[in-house]
Amino acid sequence: MLPCTLVALAVLAGCGEAKADRERAEAARHAQTAIAAYSAASQEANNLHGEVIKQFARANRATNLPDYREAMRRDVLPAMDRFITRLKGMPAGTPQLKRIHGGLTKAYRDARKDIAAFVDQLRTAQDLQRFGAIRTRLQQRVAAYQSDLAAYYKNWNRQLRGGKQVAGTASVAGTASSPSEAATPTAKP
Repeated sequence: MLPCTLVALAVLAGCGEAKADRERAEAARHAQTAIAAYSAASQEANNLHGEVIKQFARANRATNLPDYREAMRRDVLPAMDRFITRLKGMPAGTPQLKRIHGGLTKAYRDARKDIAAFVDQLRTAQDLQRFGAIRTRLQQRVAAYQSDLAAYYKNWNRQLRGGKQVAGTASVAGTASSPSEAATPTAKP
């Protein structure tokens, strides 16, 4: 027979494990709820990103630099502003998701600032080459976001596939895109 002290320690250890299990389950529910809200809000952000791409394509149809600059100022930059505003309003309900999403928002804010400067300094067709560096930097940062988001989702039994969130074995289901499908067109007038 075990002494009373050992029995008490065994009971306390069991209580501690049960408490840790409850805390892990609560953290999982919280993260999965945050993921579901984030995924649900992503469709609107994806739609606005599509509008940015559409405006880039329209600007790229310009046949001279003044028309291109005007289209960038009139159409592309305001579309980027709407997209960035939506990104800023995305629900990121956990510290990790806030950090991951914050990186995406910052990447687009920085790109918007860089594109505005590019447009302001655009004087010759040779100047168009500078756009490649902006695009590459944005694509690298978006790729890092996608990787971080996929790892976060996986940690909470979710999986991103082709921009779609797919339910894993967790209790909160739902599918939606992440706001990360970023293929910024090239400048080419």
